[in-house]
Amino acid sequence: MVLVLDKPLLTLKGEPIAGEKLSDILANMLATSTTGSPAKVITWAVNLTNDGEIEVAKQDIEFLKQLVENNQNTINLAKAQLLDELEKFLT
Repeated sequence: MVLVLDKPLLTLKGEPIAGEKLSDILANMLATSTTGSPAKVITWAVNLTNDGEIEVAKQDIEFLKQLVENNQNTINLAKAQLLDELEKFLT
């Protein structure tokens, strides 16, 4: 499955925040993470930064959800939008 996150971060009013993409936010989370397979996580981070998408399996989505939920350096506005995108793959 391809997880496409080349989407803008939205304000509470649904307006795009200039320069903020969900793909870049998750890429930064992955790059600064200390969990998961380093080679896989960094490859994902690079692909998200360059392409805005990554190839994932269902079990990867669970890992990514945990990573997003447990990240203490990211605002809830971004976390909620990332989790919404990840949930779409589980349904």
